[in-house]
Amino acid sequence: MRNWVVVANAARARVLEETDEPGVYVHRADLVHPASRLKGSALSDDRPGHVGGPGHGPGGAAYEPKTNPREREHARFAQELAAMLDEGVLARRCAGIVLVASNPFLGHLEAELHEHTRRAVLRTLPADYTGLHEDEIARRIGPSRLVKGGA
Repeated sequence: MRNWVVVANAARARVLEETDEPGVYVHRADLVHPASRLKGSALSDDRPGHVGGPGHGPGGAAYEPKTNPREREHARFAQELAAMLDEGVLARRCAGIVLVASNPFLGHLEAELHEHTRRAVLRTLPADYTGLHEDEIARRIGPSRLVKGGA
């Protein structure tokens, strides 16, 4: 059972697994959520809510939804990725997790993790490394930091 490095943003996630060779990873999974990249107007065909008509006074009122459609897509992707990580920890395919994710997606993801998976998180890093090659990711996070309790 080895540690995983999860590199994510609101639209893409890569799961890498440590090998015996420091700084070398095996690619485990790629998740893509294209809806997270769309503009809010493309995600919703409704205009903001509107109250009007008889009994509501002249002019009516418009209201904005509590969360915009794009934020909902980010949350959906965080749920999808968290479910995959939860399952990996429960199935004992993963010993520990290093989360490297853009802000605010890192917060969305952490909020979706089950308690047993939160305990497996070794380190978090608020950064978007999704466009980097595995060698560069290893250089930036440092393989010695993947050991629980390490520097």
